[in-house]
Amino acid sequence: MSDATKRSKELINLSDLRPYLKLLGRNWWLIVLFAGTGNIIGRLTTHRQLDIHSATAELLLESKETFDYQAQMLGAIGAQSLSNDVQNQQRILQSYDLIGRAVDLLDQPLDYFFVGRIRTTQVPGFGNLKIEVEPEMFLPEMLGVPIDLFIQDDQHYRVEYTRPDGKDVSEVREFGERVQGPDLAMTVYLTDPAILTRRSNRGQPVPAAWGDAPIPAQRDAPNEDALDQARKQHFRIHAYNRNLRIEQFRSNLKVTNVDRTSILTLEVSSTLAGRSKQFLDTLASTYIDYTKEARLSASLRTESFIDVQLEELVSIMDSLERMVDRFKEANKVLDLSREQNEFFNSLVELETAQRQLDLRLEAMKSLQRYLLSGDDGQGLPPTTYLFEEDQLLIQQVNSLFTLRTSRAGMLLDVTEDNFAIRRIDSTISNVRFSISRYIEDTRQALVSQRSDLAGQIRDLEARLGDLPATQRDILSMERKLLVNEELYVFLLNSKASTIIARAGIAPEASLIERARYGGVVGPDKGRTVWTYTGIGLLIALAIALVRMLFFERIESTSELREISDLPVIGGIPHYPDIETQPISILADSRSQVTEAFRAIRTNLQYMLTQSGSKTILISSLHPSEGKTFTSTNLSTILAKAGKKVVICDFDMHKPKVHKNLQLSNAQGLSTVLIGRCTLDEALRPGPVDNLKVLTAGPVPPNASELVLSEATRDLLVQLRERFDYVILDTPPILLISDALVLMSQADTGLLVTNTEKSSKRSIRHLEEVLQQNNLRASFILNNVKMRRWQYYYAKYAYKYGYGYGYGYGYGYGYGGPGYRYGEGGE
Repeated sequence: MSDATKRSKELINLSDLRPYLKLLGRNWWLIVLFAGTGNIIGRLTTHRQLDIHSATAELLLESKETFDYQAQMLGAIGAQSLSNDVQNQQRILQSYDLIGRAVDLLDQPLDYFFVGRIRTTQVPGFGNLKIEVEPEMFLPEMLGVPIDLFIQDDQHYRVEYTRPDGKDVSEVREFGERVQGPDLAMTVYLTDPAILTRRSNRGQPVPAAWGDAPIPAQRDAPNEDALDQARKQHFRIHAYNRNLRIEQFRSNLKVTNVDRTSILTLEVSSTLAGRSKQFLDTLASTYIDYTKEARLSASLRTESFIDVQLEELVSIMDSLERMVDRFKEANKVLDLSREQNEFFNSLVELETAQRQLDLRLEAMKSLQRYLLSGDDGQGLPPTTYLFEEDQLLIQQVNSLFTLRTSRAGMLLDVTEDNFAIRRIDSTISNVRFSISRYIEDTRQALVSQRSDLAGQIRDLEARLGDLPATQRDILSMERKLLVNEELYVFLLNSKASTIIARAGIAPEASLIERARYGGVVGPDKGRTVWTYTGIGLLIALAIALVRMLFFERIESTSELREISDLPVIGGIPHYPDIETQPISILADSRSQVTEAFRAIRTNLQYMLTQSGSKTILISSLHPSEGKTFTSTNLSTILAKAGKKVVICDFDMHKPKVHKNLQLSNAQGLSTVLIGRCTLDEALRPGPVDNLKVLTAGPVPPNASELVLSEATRDLLVQLRERFDYVILDTPPILLISDALVLMSQADTGLLVTNTEKSSKRSIRHLEEVLQQNNLRASFILNNVKMRRWQYYYAKYAYKYGYGYGYGYGYGYGYGGPGYRYGEGGE
């Protein structure tokens, strides 16, 4: 089974994970740095943030705390209580008007803060200062803006703020001076008793307006410490008008319904400890009072209606009594017969009933005016208590009231153009029409009853018509007086019932759990810290990804094999002594670098299996990738194995072989090619036996032309005949084409790439260049950074005689053609 087939069957292929492991390995410090920085910033941010305190309370809707006599007069009205629709109550509790009432009762236009070096703390007020503000007089853009205060001395303070146009303002004001416009409207008083005592000790007056705190008795020495401490304090205020404070509480108020109950849970949060509890207590009290208003309003309207009727009756009865008294004094009054007395009593009863019908007709007119007014508020009609016996009318009026209440609640969330509003308006119109028709029919029935009563009254008056005129007049006046007295008693009873009912009216909601402090609920400091840490981590990963995509370097032979189709015959570890001791085998025959070159030598022997000389061209893509270092060390290691080796420096543009081998460059390749000397005269002995060196010689002006000449071909033929290995050190391919020309005459090409410069892009470019010129070559990866575990493994291997190769071989040249054990001193 091939390696490719094995990898395809593996669930997780290590080669697929290698880029990500490499990204983490190379950028772990970046990830730690940015994630740690984000964590620190998050902790500083949360430390500076104000704590958010919460409070909760619970309300029970549809309270049944009523009395028996309320059940008769208020039962129907209670049926259409606001609490029937829990959703409406939730909207009402969050309505602008109701919260506005609570805000008015709280009367807290200022937020107070102590500003520290790192953290700002909100407090209920200042002990040193008393501040009075007029938010309505503030520039609107200055509401909610930080205003900083500093005590200068016992007479002056400094106020600082930033205008909406970005201009910073700093002014020194006198305590007690009213600041009005154009931005602020406030007065600051000094209230620190110790500082006021200091001023009093100096004989200076202390205005009473400077504070309510009493001034202590004079002391022998002025209290300088108190003033110094006050100067160090940094005070800050935020001013809010009524609208802003209402919106502030509305946005933080949550009203939820406990499932399958009529219990509402109220929760509010604030940055000031205690304010949320105070607001909920006030809001709950305001709402409970609100639930009583509709009933109280109806009761008060009914009482007012009755009072008007009583005043008229009192006036009429007073007039009649005076008339009867004067008439009796002027005329002799006769007693009535028994039959006439019965007629008289019947007539009084009929006329009393007639007056009651008149009162009901007038109440009907009042109810009609209520319907025609189109009032969509929540007020009840003024005559509700006068129709106790007409349950159908009461139900219809209550239905209309419920619809109007629902409409008012819906308008808290939607506009009047909403479909639901238009639909409920249509329903209200239909109900109003039905009530109007019912009232009209009832009114006609009452008119008919009154007409019948009027006929009966006329009959009785006719039967009493045989009385003398004087006595008849007295009877008529007394009859009217009795009728009004009975009606007066009826209205007094109705008023008493109304007052008693109003006194016993209980709110539709009750507080079952007073506001209680819920502790600190925000901000979520842990989440903030993790968010900043995550942001730092993402930034680090983004930078690491950019580095990987645009600045990634190939660091191991395995990575090089994955991205290249060309063979990789070895890797050379990082060699710190490359400048001082460029030939590693001479510096340390057991070093990592020496073993790596032995492995490369072995791999070359496997690749070059044909008999005869082997011409090996060594080049690179960029300068300073280590091609000369590789060529000189490879030629040395081959010579140490007993092979006859010659290294030729074909980099006549920037020769370096003679420097690595510490040889003279007076004669060399350039002088041989132009015929100034022979090959034998130019060859120099190398640092080891069997190694000859042909340096580049003086730099010629036409180095590339010399490479293309016939003399170069003839020279290579001579070298192949005399040596086992011919090593050609050539210029970088990216700069000069000499290497490509010579590669066609070499048996193999070795392209050295350095981990400091090698990238996927450069490797692909090399492959494209070779493919275009129909050439083949192999890679050597130079300057491989060893990991610590690799170092200990290699050290263990060398101790027991195993070489650590970076290619395919074992490191000692086993199995290669012409290998002789122990040759070359190894």
